[in-house]
Amino acid sequence: MKWIIYTLLLVNLGFGLWHYRSVELNGAQAPVDDDNLRLVLVKEYLAQQEQAVEAPTGEDATTRCNTLGPFKNKKAANAIRKELISLGISAERRMSKDNTRKGFWVLIPPETTRKLARAHIRELKDKEVKDYFLVVTGEQANAVSLGVFSRSDLAQRRYDEIKALGFKVKIRRVNLPLREYWLDWPKDQQLLPEVLDTFRERHPNIGQTDRAC
Repeated sequence: MKWIIYTLLLVNLGFGLWHYRSVELNGAQAPVDDDNLRLVLVKEYLAQQEQAVEAPTGEDATTRCNTLGPFKNKKAANAIRKELISLGISAERRMSKDNTRKGFWVLIPPETTRKLARAHIRELKDKEVKDYFLVVTGEQANAVSLGVFSRSDLAQRRYDEIKALGFKVKIRRVNLPLREYWLDWPKDQQLLPEVLDTFRERHPNIGQTDRAC
């Protein structure tokens, strides 16, 4: 008989819990359908993917500008810039550097002390040599620079001149910074082809293209 009583107690307890849970859920928000939730998330995901495809990426997403050049010196770039501004084009000058141009450095090799290097300078002064300076830093510290040239024949001429005065001289190959000047302006401001032609008559090596601003 005991097991029958225990069984009835468990049934009553289970019924009571079920009734209490039913009352609680009736007063609360209905549970969300998992299938409906997954459907919404898929739609949002696909919409985001479509936006990602339509949106510009990489370089296309970057603002583009017109650019004109290169000009070999600041004066030439400034002159064309003034003409562009007079045409309503808000051009700005930009300088670029590229260490690809070879140069030739003529110098008296480094001495072991600054005192010995200064002795060379006094001798150069006595022999009325101009255009030199003492190198005080770097791997060529305590050398005396006699000039950097873009052409080997000019460097050789300077080398021969100083060597003839009794100095020990050498020529080092170096990279010279190649400075070029460009003019940039917004992409929506167009330069007429005939105006570009007049610019190129004065500066045959320039051209117009576009770049990332």
